[in-house]
Amino acid sequence: MDLAALGDFPTSNSTSESLSLAASDAHLRFPANTLALEATARSDNTEQPFIGYGERGVDDLDFVLWPRGSACDVARPSSTDSYPGIIGGEAMGYASSSGLVMIAGSNDGTSAAIVGALTFNARTGESHVVDPKLRAVLSEPRAFATVTDFGGKVLVAGGENPIHDPSAPAAVLRDTAEIYDPAANVQSFQPDLLKLAVPRTQHAAVTLESGETVLIGGRAADSDASGFVEVISPDSLVAKLIGNLKVARNAPRALRLTDGRILIADGEDEDGHPIGALEWRATDASPLTAPWDGSVELPARFDRAWVALPGGAALAVGGCEDRSPEAGEDCSQWCARGCPPTPDPMTKQRYAAFWVAADGSVSELDFPFSAARPTLLSGSDGRPWLVSAGIDEDGNAARGNFVAYRFDPWQKSFVQTDLDLGSPASEGNARFVSTGPDAFVWFEQDASGPVVQGARWGTRSTFVTDVALVTLRDEEDSRRPAHLAPDHVPSESVRYDSVHGVLELAQVSDAASRPCVWVTDAEYANFSARIAFSSDTPPTLGLGVTAVSEAGDNDQTSACRLPVADTSAGGSLELLRRGTRLRINLGAASVTCDVPDARVPLGVCGSRAGDVAVTLLSVTRTN
Repeated sequence: MDLAALGDFPTSNSTSESLSLAASDAHLRFPANTLALEATARSDNTEQPFIGYGERGVDDLDFVLWPRGSACDVARPSSTDSYPGIIGGEAMGYASSSGLVMIAGSNDGTSAAIVGALTFNARTGESHVVDPKLRAVLSEPRAFATVTDFGGKVLVAGGENPIHDPSAPAAVLRDTAEIYDPAANVQSFQPDLLKLAVPRTQHAAVTLESGETVLIGGRAADSDASGFVEVISPDSLVAKLIGNLKVARNAPRALRLTDGRILIADGEDEDGHPIGALEWRATDASPLTAPWDGSVELPARFDRAWVALPGGAALAVGGCEDRSPEAGEDCSQWCARGCPPTPDPMTKQRYAAFWVAADGSVSELDFPFSAARPTLLSGSDGRPWLVSAGIDEDGNAARGNFVAYRFDPWQKSFVQTDLDLGSPASEGNARFVSTGPDAFVWFEQDASGPVVQGARWGTRSTFVTDVALVTLRDEEDSRRPAHLAPDHVPSESVRYDSVHGVLELAQVSDAASRPCVWVTDAEYANFSARIAFSSDTPPTLGLGVTAVSEAGDNDQTSACRLPVADTSAGGSLELLRRGTRLRINLGAASVTCDVPDARVPLGVCGSRAGDVAVTLLSVTRTN
């Protein structure tokens, strides 16, 4: 087994070790400030490699070895377990601070599952059914709640009382949240309820950069489509309203973008029709003005899939149309609600895919595939995974079988993969959650009963170190650069010359919509970097949300500008970050800027001064 120590330090002889799989009590020479471990192992009994990744906890650093690209059962409750009961209405989410996947509550009003929960620790591989006999379960029965990371613990918020007349919607909505403590000596819900600002169910929930949880929309006591937005602090345990959505919506989709903003999409209005308006919120979930206020729209669809892309962009795929079935048409095999979209008269394609850039611009992508019941999951290198129902030999949706694709941002297309997602689900309603790039867990029911499964394809993470980028091609497809991804659709404004190994960024007129190419997955604390360019114009830069603009930029709001220097023959930008200070050298010229005290991604961007050609991007972490 080969181990690599990762953290805010450069690679060296002391950051790698090789051990026998039978080793125990081995002394490792890793740096004391190691934050994560990456592992690759191979057994004499199989050619399939096993891979693992784990981040440091309070007093441990564990990881699970997975057969690369193959599904594993990670939790299969027995017939004597009280959870999950009849599948439906469970809250499901991943808490990255503890490495815990939680499934909680149920719509099965006939069993103890309505107060039960199941956890899977993605770092240790341990699963745990919360035992009602130990009174460690939910204090209130809940269905259609949400699960979020909550200051090292897990928050289960809102929902509805599942004990009600099944012919009518639940009348009792929960105005409380419950906190689960994952500590090894606790593993139970705390007895005290946390009071919410408003009762709600079928809402969306996201953990903000601050560690707070924001609850968005859903169904409220006085409306089938709520616009309430509230933020809950893990420090004060207080919930407060921070205004309403521009477009109220039940069952919305919400995701935290890589720039920290929150994107709210889809959902249904009071009459149950899908919503196409998109709304962005600031990093603290406060409202933003146009065009972030619902002015941007996609075709209205039920159950569209969403995932974040580098640079504050997002990808949307699939979704079902708000129409009635045609004669003889069975829409239920394709859609939970609505029917498959009417084919485009020109392309004959039913389902659509959209790239939504950070500036709100929308580009429709070519999508010649079926996308029945789609799920998008985080992938390394700006290449998310799309999982959808397979197609049987008669051309019908095979709901229990999955097909997995990966998105290629440079080719603007999806490629089918050989990812093994295990045995077919008997119910065909699997629910997935990402536990990191190229790693995910899903909850379904197969022929043997409820099961939680998981898979890992890669181990790329926040702490990777990359050198000689731009010239380095991707191992799977040499037409794209390794470990770099654009935040706008590749076109004449941003492209990769794979013949010469050059990133080309066309001159822009508006700094707000400048395209950037980001080092994927990585975020940096202290670092040094070299960015070589052959153009007369140097690239501008992105360090998270901090933009380093052109040397001649007269915008007084610019936090940082490039140094003034003669670049008529190209040149090289030398960067050195120490804490909140960034020094930029260009030839003999130098400037120093303030940057946020946090790990940040790094990108090279277009310029208003001219076309840009970047030939090298090398980043080294420093202590």
